[in-house]
Order: sequence, then structure tokens, then C-alpha cells
Amino acid sequence: MALYYYINTGHRVGLDRLRRSAPIINALEGEGIEVRMLTNDFRAGEYAKEHFGIRRYVSVDVVRNIANIATPADSIVFDSAEESRRIWEDMANYFRTFIRISDNPNDAPLSKEILISSMKSVDGAPLADVVDRRYFDQMEHLDEMIYFWGDADYDRRLLSLSEAFRGLDIALLEGYYFFMQYSDELAVNFKKAIDSEEYDNALKSAGKFFTSSPQSALEALAAGSSPVYVKKPDASDVWDEKMRGYNIPIIENFEKNSIEKMANETVDTYDRKKLKKDAANTISRYILHKIAGV
Repeated sequence: MALYYYINTGHRVGLDRLRRSAPIINALEGEGIEVRMLTNDFRAGEYAKEHFGIRRYVSVDVVRNIANIATPADSIVFDSAEESRRIWEDMANYFRTFIRISDNPNDAPLSKEILISSMKSVDGAPLADVVDRRYFDQMEHLDEMIYFWGDADYDRRLLSLSEAFRGLDIALLEGYYFFMQYSDELAVNFKKAIDSEEYDNALKSAGKFFTSSPQSALEALAAGSSPVYVKKPDASDVWDEKMRGYNIPIIENFEKNSIEKMANETVDTYDRKKLKKDAANTISRYILHKIAGV
């Protein structure tokens, strides 16, 4: 029996799920379990290797091709909202153990499926709010304010929305999947552009971290970098509730006056204690328990 961990990644969806799941994979490996990470994109695997130390990864272009790699005797953790409940049901019936990670607060487990939610505890499962332990190791915070859209902007939506940052002395942290020269086009509305390779240092040292990535908001919270969640026009409302749970300020639809006001305010109401440093270990033990119980 093998354990596979599928994560929806790529140049259209970014790396939020990878940043959440890689620490769980490392925790599983720390328990002596070999895990093979499956991603939609080879570059995501390279990122996981370089930044999280993931050793085994394979790119899978479509979900159905997982069955060409794994066998019915294997177990799989599925961190994705792709496909339909019918496909998830087929996978739950096919694999020895099927564990799905969901960001939908209204989700319920299917027959033969084990559900782990980032929004609520389901059947006693731990909450999937996972931040890599390195972000809890705080460093000196600079006065610099930084904005991070996310790792992917395939349709270049930020180009027009970024006018809300013009003249506000806020730097842009590039996304991993940004097109070549894209940061040059965006630079006119920001203080400067920071290479995506500087993600960790920029996030951990920021005086204030504006972001449209829910995962990076939690990472900045752990690092003490005063996150502010700037909601993308099509972002799910469920993330608003998540941010409120940690008292992270929310800015709707790139409203310039709200961004400027927040840039000049000090926020001291964050609820950092709710974010658990050992969350990845807790989930890894839960996964191992469920696999062993089948």
C-alpha cells in the first residue's frame, strides 16, 4: 500500500493549497510514512522540493489520470475542489482510503469518504488551518508595506485593479507564476517589485502585509506581519468568515480609500493564538489513524 497526496496547483490556481499541504506531507514523512505528492504542474513540484523539501512528486494533468499511477490498494489525500461529487464518490470506492480536504463550510462527507475541512470540524477531524512552522519563527519587522496578489494571475486581472495602490508606498511581491515582464507592467502602481524567490523573507519582515491570498494571510499572521486581506472580485465569501475568525481586516474590491486608510492604521486585535503551530502534525496523525483503521 502507498500513500498519495494530490494537490490542485498550477498557473491558473496558484499555490495556496500546496503551501497548506506540504507541511502535512512533511509531518507524515516525519512519522516514517513515504508520501508521493501529485500536482497538476511540474513547476509546482519543483517549488515544493526547493521551498518545502518535498522529495517525491509527480505531475498529473487531469484527476482521472491518478488511477494510472495509484492502485485500489493505495490511499490518497485529495486537496482540491476539482471535479464533482460523483467523481469523489468513484474515488472513494476505488481507493483503499480516500481523504478529501475541503474549503466549503457546507460540505459533508460522502459514503466511504473521510472529510477534513478548513472551515469546521467534521466527525471529529482537526481543522485544516495549516501554516508551515517556519513562519512562526518571527524576525525583525521593517516599516515596509507589501502587497501579494497570489502566485497566479493568468488573466492579468491585477493590472487594472492595481491602480488602487498607486502612490501608497506599497511594494509588490511577485507571484510564482507571473508572466515574464508582468511585474514591469505592474511596477508603475507600486513602490517596487520584489521577486517571488523572496517570498519568505518579504512576508516575515513586512511591517504590514496586504494580500489577496487567504493562505498567505495566515502565514503573515503567524509571522506577526500584520496581514490585511484584500478581497478579489470573484473570491468566495467563505474566506471573509475565515479572516474574521482571526480578526484579520478585510478590504472589499480593491477600494483605494480603504487601502490607504489601512496603510496608516495600526491593527492590534489579531487573534494569533487560534493559529496552531503543530496543526500539520495533528492532521498527519489523524490521517495515519484513518488509514490504519480501514
